[in-house]
Amino acid sequence: MRGHDGAAGDGMNVLLVEDDPGIGRFVTRGLAGRGYRVAWERSGARTVELLAGGGFAAALLDLGLPDGDGLALCRALRGAQVRTPVLMLTARGALQDRLDGFDAGADDYLPKPFAFDELVARLAAIIRRAEAPVVTPPTFGALTLRPEARTASVDGQPLPLSRREYDLLARLVAGGGATVTRAALSNAVWGDAPVSDNSLDVYVGYLRRRLYEHPAAPRIATARGEGFRLHHPDQGTSQV
Repeated sequence: MRGHDGAAGDGMNVLLVEDDPGIGRFVTRGLAGRGYRVAWERSGARTVELLAGGGFAAALLDLGLPDGDGLALCRALRGAQVRTPVLMLTARGALQDRLDGFDAGADDYLPKPFAFDELVARLAAIIRRAEAPVVTPPTFGALTLRPEARTASVDGQPLPLSRREYDLLARLVAGGGATVTRAALSNAVWGDAPVSDNSLDVYVGYLRRRLYEHPAAPRIATARGEGFRLHHPDQGTSQV
C-alpha cells in the first residue's frame, strides 16, 4: 500500500471516540476506504484502557462525549503516560478552544464540520510525527548540545556561545574525548576558507573561558602539535 500521505492507512488501527452516529459512520467508512482499521467507541469509558494496551496508531477524540469532557479524557490519557497521538474533533472552533485542546495533550485539533480529506491528512501527519525516530542529543559529561537550535547547556544551564564557538564545541564533542586535529576543527568552523592557526587558538581560548564558568563542564586539553580534545573537569591539566 501507499505510505502515510493521506492516500492509505496501511492497515493501521485507529480508535474513534465519537457519540454522534452520523459522524461516526462517516469517519469509520471513509477511513476504512483509505486502508485504516477503525475501532469505534460511542463513549469515553474505555478509552484509557484501550489506548494503554497499545496497538493503535492514533485516536480521534470528540470533545463532547455523553459520559464526560474530551479535554479531561485527553489529560487522563497523558497522565497515564499514554503517548498515542490524539486528533481532537469538535464543534468548538475558537482559538481558546484549540489552545485548551493542545494544553490537554492533543497533537492536533480539527473543528467540525470538516472536509474528510483534511481529516485524513491531519491523521497521517500526527502518525508520521509519532513514528519519527527519537534523536538523542550529543553529550559529553554534563554538557548537552541541541543541534536543531545550535545551543548548549551544562546540567541544564544555558551555555552562551557564538556561532563559531558552537561549531568548535560540536566538533570536539563529536570526537568523544579523542584528539581532533587542528585541520578538522578549522574545517568545522570556517569550512574551506583559509584561516591561520592563531585564529583557531583565539576561538579555543574563547571556548575554554565559556566552559570554565561552569564547574561541571568539560575542559579542553591541548595535544601539542596535533589539536585539541575534551576531557572531564576532574581529569587534570589542559595540556598533554
